[in-house]
Amino acid sequence: MGIDDVIINRVYKRGLLVLIITLILVLFYYGAIDIWMGKIGRGEQRIRLGYLGFLYNFFTMFLPAGIVALSSFLYKYSQNQKKFRKKLYLIYLLAISIGVSTGFKYTAILIISVGMVEMSKYVKLKYIVFFALLFLLLTTFSAYFFMGLDPETALNYVFARATSVAAEGTVAVYNLFPEGAPDAWMALLYAFGNKISSVLTGNEVNSVEFLKINITRYIGYLTYPKADEALSGAFNLTITNFGEGVYYFGKYYYFIFSLITSSIINYSVYLWYTTNRPTKIIFHSMVSIYLMLVVLPWLMGGAIGNLFGIPTFIYLLLVYLTFKFLLSKIKV
Repeated sequence: MGIDDVIINRVYKRGLLVLIITLILVLFYYGAIDIWMGKIGRGEQRIRLGYLGFLYNFFTMFLPAGIVALSSFLYKYSQNQKKFRKKLYLIYLLAISIGVSTGFKYTAILIISVGMVEMSKYVKLKYIVFFALLFLLLTTFSAYFFMGLDPETALNYVFARATSVAAEGTVAVYNLFPEGAPDAWMALLYAFGNKISSVLTGNEVNSVEFLKINITRYIGYLTYPKADEALSGAFNLTITNFGEGVYYFGKYYYFIFSLITSSIINYSVYLWYTTNRPTKIIFHSMVSIYLMLVVLPWLMGGAIGNLFGIPTFIYLLLVYLTFKFLLSKIKV
């Protein structure tokens, strides 16, 4: 069973229009162009957005990734794939451009990962190698351009960031809280977002006590030389799923967190496979977004509160409304 070409063509045209508008919005309204021109750093940009930072995450990650997921799913079940191939490539290009415009290479990777999962049956080894080399080139260029490093130093930084630096957060948790953090429960409040959590706890967002709600910033504050950046939110330290397990349960009982993690992953993957059919266009695409933009980042960076958090729910709701618009028969 395939999907009508009329539906696919409608989604692709609207998707391209939405992505073009989003790219312009991110570059000029949200000021991403200032990052590329070296007027402001990525961390500083994130701080100065204030309340607008909430929607910024939607426009720079969830929206483009959602369009990529839906477009890839439709292409997969199209009866005339050759007809839509160039448009699909253009959708990918625009979506990646939005991610890259933020200065955070991680964002572009997450966006493309949703499409790669949907298109897994078409992905050959040569494509994987190509994207791996492209990613290495982009990350090295990012370090060279944004950090002012020479090419060799930039390449060394990328390798260090992907290996030893990526493990620093987990090692720090293991050393600082071998028996688990005494007030680890506070990190669950992260599900409410910074503003609501600040009201519930009575602690200012940039206070040391409040950092316990966001363990990536908290561990960064305790271990990173520039504590002021951790307080302001310009910097956070990667805490892996293992590190978060130790933070909650300690080094002897972290396996409890492993059982929780495996159950969540198993059910998410189960939903992805069982909804992978033309009659579940929106539901399946939503599962893809949740799996790759919520569950995967949690495994790599911690913060279980993101799985059921209010911000995550709102992002997914906005993605759902976007899907309804792209698939609707309303003339625009």
